[in-house]
Amino acid sequence: MSDNVKKNKSEVKKNILYALWIVLLVAAMTASVIVVAKISKDRSSQIDNPQDSQTIADEASGDGSSDEKDDSSGKGGTEQGDDKPSGGETEPVDTKIVFAMPMKNAEVIKKYTHDTVVFNSTLGAYMGHLAIDYKATDNDDVYCVYDGVVESVQTSYLTGTTITINHGNGLKTVYNSVEADEKLYEGKKVEKGEVLGKISANNLQEYKDGAHLHFEVIKNNEKIDPEEYLIGEEK
Repeated sequence: MSDNVKKNKSEVKKNILYALWIVLLVAAMTASVIVVAKISKDRSSQIDNPQDSQTIADEASGDGSSDEKDDSSGKGGTEQGDDKPSGGETEPVDTKIVFAMPMKNAEVIKKYTHDTVVFNSTLGAYMGHLAIDYKATDNDDVYCVYDGVVESVQTSYLTGTTITINHGNGLKTVYNSVEADEKLYEGKKVEKGEVLGKISANNLQEYKDGAHLHFEVIKNNEKIDPEEYLIGEEK
């Protein structure tokens, strides 16, 4: 083989190697550009969404910090909130019932007695008196002492007319020796201070005591002292 042929082959090999080197260099530069562009894009995303980038970093590190944050904003946060009173809650309000007087300028002539007895001049005997009697004159108005519903209006020969008002929760008031108002009927709603009727000496069991209102208070089917609901100046 001549020297010229050998020289030409050598030149071809050099050219091929040079071409391959150029191709590799271009590929490397292209890859570098792609990597730089991706890094730049990721940094831009981190700046726009720091929380997301932190979450990605946490997940990549595998330290579980993301789970801990979820726990702190989940069940644990709810339990702490349950320990705090809601903004609408207020201190308990005393809702004790206070009666109005069943009559104006009422004068007590016979008090409630439970463990002792009093003399009934009409019957000529000593007996318990589970009510308060208020002195009155005929046609004096009788007032409802508290809001409620008319449970009954009953009349008998011995006791005269008796009005019973149901105030709810087992509490009732009884007005005896009265003439019921014509507009009063069973089931009617009545308000505190509303006129129920007028005094009438129709209670024959106590007629010697003169015209008066026989006033009872019943709590859970037991007659109690009305003064428990007549407070301060109302007594």
